[in-house]
Amino acid sequence: MYARIGTLAALCAGVVVAFAAVSGSAFAGGNPPGAKLCQKNGWQTLVTSTGSRFTSEKQCIAYAATGGALYPLSALPCLNRGWASPAQRGDGTPFASQADCIAYTTQGGHVYKPSLVAAPAFVVENQNIAVIASGFHANSSGQLKTVVLPGSTSFSLLAVTDASGGFTASDVFTTGACALGDTGAQFTYTDGSGVHASASATLLCL
Repeated sequence: MYARIGTLAALCAGVVVAFAAVSGSAFAGGNPPGAKLCQKNGWQTLVTSTGSRFTSEKQCIAYAATGGALYPLSALPCLNRGWASPAQRGDGTPFASQADCIAYTTQGGHVYKPSLVAAPAFVVENQNIAVIASGFHANSSGQLKTVVLPGSTSFSLLAVTDASGGFTASDVFTTGACALGDTGAQFTYTDGSGVHASASATLLCL
């Protein structure tokens, strides 16, 4: 059988307390709603709706008094549309909204934002493609699937992430790939827990 694409080599290297966002509002005397969260050093564990930290209890209370929403530090990965793709739960499922993401992190869940990059994205025959993964579970055994385009020829190989949740693999279109009609490849890595990401490379046939 004619090898259309070269072998890809991967380098392995209780009780739940809910925390809802609290908004301040106009008030007559006393502290604004949510101000108690700022007291007794609580301001050190809170952020604004944009993820900014407070420098003092007074600043935190003043923010709440203007109607600002207070969020726990755990919510940081979810704010400013951080909950949107590629953000995923530890099992690879997406979030439906910011509130969904915050509820997950409040219960101790970790937000994964995996990335898979094919570099360079445009190649010619016999030019190396580096497939770079990051943001996955650390030391996880997963599958790196390659689909040769435009057809459905595909194969999967084991790829193990390192202690930082990444790895680098390599691939190449061998001589004759253009003659066979190949136009590129789609790479998808899914780690052992289900967190996944994809990237593609285009074959330039001159």
